[in-house]
Amino acid sequence: MINWRFIPVVAMLSLVPSGSNAQSKANKQCAGDFESCLAECDTKFADDAGGKAKCVPQCSVRYAACDAGAAYDQAKPWIEEQAKKSKKFFDDLMNDLKKDPPADPAPKDKSI
Repeated sequence: MINWRFIPVVAMLSLVPSGSNAQSKANKQCAGDFESCLAECDTKFADDAGGKAKCVPQCSVRYAACDAGAAYDQAKPWIEEQAKKSKKFFDDLMNDLKKDPPADPAPKDKSI
């Protein structure tokens, strides 16, 4: 019999890119929490398949939230840098627009 609770784990772990050491530590923490959650589900609902069926997806959601939080923490410095660059771009653009515009060229006479 296939133990179906490991299928989401394998699928999620295959999608996780290998990253920096801090990222791998966070992933290990998330995976450890996920495994302990699954073990808790096995303990609480040893004889109740319905209860286990409700518990395992909750563990998967917690793992996904943990992994997303770790990815955000890693990307946060880059996001802040891009926000500063965007703000500077728009500030410079607005300052350029506030300057006196060049004079309109004299209209040219058109003959028909």
